[in-house]
Amino acid sequence: MSRARSVVVCFGALALGASALTSPAGATAPESQTTAQKAVEWLATQQQPDGGFEVSGFGGYETPDAVLALAEAAQTGSTWSAAEARTGVAALSNGTGLDALDALDAFAASGLNAGQAAKLIVLDAVPLGLDPAAFDPTGNGGPVDLTAIVDAGAQPDGTFGAFNATLYAALALRLTDGSVPAVTIQAITAAQQGNGSWNFAGDAAGTDVDPDTTGRAVEALVAGGVPPNDATITKALAFFAASQQADGAWPSAYDSGNPNSTALAIRGIVAAGFDSESSCWRDTVDAAKQGTFYPSPDEYLRSAQTAVGNIASPNDQWGLNTFPTSESVASLLRGWVPISRGSARTCSSATTTTTTVPSTTSTTVATQVQGATALKGATAARSTLPNTGTRSGTLALVGAISLATGGASQVVARR
Repeated sequence: MSRARSVVVCFGALALGASALTSPAGATAPESQTTAQKAVEWLATQQQPDGGFEVSGFGGYETPDAVLALAEAAQTGSTWSAAEARTGVAALSNGTGLDALDALDAFAASGLNAGQAAKLIVLDAVPLGLDPAAFDPTGNGGPVDLTAIVDAGAQPDGTFGAFNATLYAALALRLTDGSVPAVTIQAITAAQQGNGSWNFAGDAAGTDVDPDTTGRAVEALVAGGVPPNDATITKALAFFAASQQADGAWPSAYDSGNPNSTALAIRGIVAAGFDSESSCWRDTVDAAKQGTFYPSPDEYLRSAQTAVGNIASPNDQWGLNTFPTSESVASLLRGWVPISRGSARTCSSATTTTTTVPSTTSTTVATQVQGATALKGATAARSTLPNTGTRSGTLALVGAISLATGGASQVVARR
């Protein structure tokens, strides 16, 4: 899957047909902004000596998502600003003088697999305006070609290793190449379970309840050009409708609701062109629920915030980490993720919650991304452009760690 590449400044108003590459930043309820600000203040207290956020001790597990959360919270305008994103990340450093860019730099140089490289492209390199083909966050002269690592992981069947690595690779290729290989879209589609969900293993024969992987799979399909009204995406939305809890949360197989599953479900719904704070998406796939109460997913995430600022998770019993908080911030603010969004879909009879967030899918043209000059001399993303899945519940933690550690924890995941 080798391609000739040119590295150019490519952020701007770009027509993407049925989907948009990111949406206006700032289209967020004030209460969500307040929650996010308190959450990033808590994140600051968790910064490690190397500048990263690996509270759980697994390199590359928490820091990429924490960086995106900081970048999201730093946005002040109606379009995504890479300059503000970088400034927001670099402004937070501990007593050692190191910041999260130092941690990302060290992680990138440690030797990555395709999934790890793809995750850095999607969550960090492109939103921060850094060149994924010469990723060098600190400008220390040791760039890493994340794009080459992703390409090297491509298999003949369209996968890139573990299933969550394949999903991240699809998103990364959308950002760097402007499209996703048809064989990869076919592989993702073929992995859908009969219940409309995808599972962490990408096993179509499974019956798992896995909103995390499902949300990212929908993101990847939309990024790959699959129409939001395609039967595969409709089945996924029906799964979300059937599994949402009365408090607005989505559960794993091991709990009655958790922030990571909820955050990823929100991204999948928004990627499909819907406002996740309106019942329209639910009513579209389950007419029997039209006119019934619709619980706010955003309110669930806000209500999970503790007095000190973190977003509490049932998985905290296994040890507190930053992952639920970071994913929740990104999904509440929705300035960068999901990276591609279908044209706005509305329903005249839809009910909304009392905490409705204004729709972020009102245009089919990609937003401008301001400040695309790269940090410390690096160039912007390559090629002209025409945004985890992790296992839910107990395995959400293990799945994300597996991606971060290159699959070393796969055995642990089956305990």
